[in-house]
Amino acid sequence: MTNETACKRSDEQLVFDARNGDTDALAQLITRFLPFIKYKAGRYSFVGLEQDDFMQEGLIGLFTAVKGYDSNRSTSFKTYATICIQSKMSSCFTQLLRQKHLPLNDYLPIDDSLLSLEPDPLEAYLLWEEEELRRQQIKTLLSGLEQETLRLYLSGHSYEEMAKLLHCTTKAVDNALQRVRRKLREAHLC
Repeated sequence: MTNETACKRSDEQLVFDARNGDTDALAQLITRFLPFIKYKAGRYSFVGLEQDDFMQEGLIGLFTAVKGYDSNRSTSFKTYATICIQSKMSSCFTQLLRQKHLPLNDYLPIDDSLLSLEPDPLEAYLLWEEEELRRQQIKTLLSGLEQETLRLYLSGHSYEEMAKLLHCTTKAVDNALQRVRRKLREAHLC
């Protein structure tokens, strides 16, 4: 099949072909959705992960959409894929805020003989307490408007939509997000 013919296929047809092993169809879907994934990754990348990490999460979301799309439903593939991509990036951000995997990034591999040991309850409690402290720091660090703006931003709302929902101007939304970025950086939470 020529590249020109592939460009004329609908998203839904490309999904069907990709599921049946057509790697060109999958490549065409990636090409179509990559600008959106890059845009979304750029919005998330301020929080401590590189834009490439969020792009990877977005691609995983796209692959999930290809695998899970049901053409019998009334939703277009574009809508379904957008939700899957945003959801995957949002989950990545949530995990980052929780610092859930911080020990996995910082610790050295353990000796296999230590795997049979019971976890130290005191250490588990201290880790839980540290995670709670981080959550509280973020809550106390950000004002109510900043917390709500960040939540809406991470849900994929545009500045105009956020301004309407928050009953303020787009400039106020932009200022709130700038303050969020600055505060998280200064507190070393991103």
